[in-house]
Amino acid sequence: MSYKFRASYSTLSTWARGDIDRAVEGYFKLATFTTPQMEAGKKFHKEWELEIKETGCMPKVFGGKQIKLPHKTERKIVRQITDWMELVGVIDLDINSKLLIDFKTGKTPSGAYTQSFQHKLYQILRPTAHRFEYHHYDQYKKTSDVSIIYLTDQTMDEGLNYLLTYGAEMHSYLIENRLYERYSK
Repeated sequence: MSYKFRASYSTLSTWARGDIDRAVEGYFKLATFTTPQMEAGKKFHKEWELEIKETGCMPKVFGGKQIKLPHKTERKIVRQITDWMELVGVIDLDINSKLLIDFKTGKTPSGAYTQSFQHKLYQILRPTAHRFEYHHYDQYKKTSDVSIIYLTDQTMDEGLNYLLTYGAEMHSYLIENRLYERYSK
């Protein structure tokens, strides 16, 4: 039997840092590990989504500027990558399929996220995008900041390499250890 690997940034980043057990748990939704900080982040995301839908503007904590172009919040995209793998992700704010925005909360500033592969994988989901922004709100200091990344052919290549490398590695591990058979019921 052949199994399709459903890659996501959260699963692949957990796998890439070597936390195999947590990656497998997350992939098969075996355990839901949440901290109070994660719950707070989810609460802020919901509030911001509603604020954008109600006002047509960015959340006030990020300046409140009107969003003039067509936009969609919490856009879930599934993209077929190979015959054995698809990539799935939820874009917090997709503006005209050209600007992608991800909201972050907590103490880690937006610049730290620019070192991740999230924007590169989201570029695969939305190849028409040419810019990605991490908007960060520190609820403890009541401050916000933003980091902007321009998406290029190079970021696309890096994202595809990351996706195919770690996706193939994890997919093989799941097959070799018969984990699809154990948990896909």
